[in-house]
Amino acid sequence: MDSSRIIREHLTFRVLLQAMSHPGRVYPLPDFPKDWPIAVGFLGSVMDNEVGFAVIGDLELEKSIGLYTGSRRVAPEEADYLVLGNGHGSEKLTQVKRGSLEYPDTGATILYLVEELREGNGDIVLSGPGVDGTASLQIKGLPIAELHRLRQVNSEFPLGVDAVFLDEHKRIACIPRSSRIGVN
Repeated sequence: MDSSRIIREHLTFRVLLQAMSHPGRVYPLPDFPKDWPIAVGFLGSVMDNEVGFAVIGDLELEKSIGLYTGSRRVAPEEADYLVLGNGHGSEKLTQVKRGSLEYPDTGATILYLVEELREGNGDIVLSGPGVDGTASLQIKGLPIAELHRLRQVNSEFPLGVDAVFLDEHKRIACIPRSSRIGVN
């Protein structure tokens, strides 16, 4: 593995930690090679051959992720990482791994590929750990029904899923399972 890839993946992971620590805040990601889909560049920093993943709605992306990360493709309900393409919500969200009381961290991470992320004046209001009072987030390209499903899946904390949103401008925002989600 070349040093530029190691540095890029390290920087990407640090941005992910920031975004998970501050739900609803939008952060820029480091640059990825121009011919890479943003999901491939991002997932290279968190996936390896020990995790399973599924992609809904984009077979080419699924192949690219598998080749780059070495991770194995599995059914959505078995996935450690579930990737949903732009504009795709999924009823399968209610069937994904939510962890157990002993190991809540084994719940899936859901990666949403969306058009645009913006802080403030959004339909999504977050509260909980990492949020000073409340935080507002706009997510263009995500069906509102998906937010209701996400809230349902995370209603039995510490069980649930972590949600990561990547936009077309190479920005990231997160809603961890510990966040409370309000939809205006």
